[in-house]
Amino acid sequence: MEFCYFNPIPWPHQPERPKQWPFPNRHFDPICAHELYRKQIEQFIFAEECGFDWVGVGEDHMTAFSLTPNPSLIMAILSQVTKRVKLAVLGYPLPLLNPLRVAEETAMLDVISGGRLVVGFIRGVPQNYAAYNVDPDESRARFDEASRLIVKAWTEPDTFSWESPHYQYPTVALWPLPLQKPHPPLIYSANSVASAIVGAKQRAMIGTIHLYNRNAIQQVKEAFTAYREQARADGWEPSNDRFIIGLQACIADTDEEAQRLLAPALDYQYNVLSGTFNAQKREIARTKPGYGLSPTEEDPPTLSERLAHRILLCGSPETVAGQIAWLRDKLGVGVMSLQFQVGNVDDRIVRRGMELFGNEIVSKLS
Repeated sequence: MEFCYFNPIPWPHQPERPKQWPFPNRHFDPICAHELYRKQIEQFIFAEECGFDWVGVGEDHMTAFSLTPNPSLIMAILSQVTKRVKLAVLGYPLPLLNPLRVAEETAMLDVISGGRLVVGFIRGVPQNYAAYNVDPDESRARFDEASRLIVKAWTEPDTFSWESPHYQYPTVALWPLPLQKPHPPLIYSANSVASAIVGAKQRAMIGTIHLYNRNAIQQVKEAFTAYREQARADGWEPSNDRFIIGLQACIADTDEEAQRLLAPALDYQYNVLSGTFNAQKREIARTKPGYGLSPTEEDPPTLSERLAHRILLCGSPETVAGQIAWLRDKLGVGVMSLQFQVGNVDDRIVRRGMELFGNEIVSKLS
């Protein structure tokens, strides 16, 4: 197995759940944010020291849930202060972005990192569509057009033109081109069977980075099965390294200590940083099927429920190694993403868990 250290960079100083969305930024302090980014970048560097194979970051907008409006900036920094780990953007919400800008940024990142970039393509979440005022009804078409355009821009050796319903470019010739050939590895979403089938047809990796719902394991298993069936129908056999899952994690010396440390961080994440956008999501759900409210947001599972449904890694190194092995065998997954920075959990707790993971788990499961 390979392991990714994923960090959404949440804001740890929100005193209460905002009553509106976007989050009013009156509680944002740029001096504190400077220190926060410094610590989080150091966590990514420490992940390489702890034996992680990847480091990963996502993209979000107008929220304290994740201070990563441009993951390319984080990856540009990490490309210069790490040497070995793959740099995974998980992922770019293509329907909200200029696809040529994504193609250019990722090609540049791949070159300056020495060919270590992994690129995730996603449709994005409802609140980001509201933030950028993009119609969710257009998301599937925009995603398909944008993903094809980016791959062509990465791989076309000569000038070309592009004409599709949402994107028109009379002349395109990318400078620079990616270092990896034919292009950086791609990750598509595994949040639905339909998305998994698209990923299989593209021979991309697929993954779901947030296992939050009580039935998430069954949903992921169905998506992975659909991918494997489509691949076989197309005449090829996917290896386990095509499949990625992501879970929140807390590792401590004992199970009891890990649960005691993680419980308040989960409360902060779900009761303070999450849920504010629910009213708007209900409206979107009423008019835009497929971009509505999930059961998790209305009724988030408790820590004990998350452990029972195996959508969380929490405990001593021995316990967590067993949890990982079960998921590996159940799903046939080859890459696992671990989110130690949950909500406002303290940096020292995060680093201790990463250290235990590196010293007592990586060698057993890699």
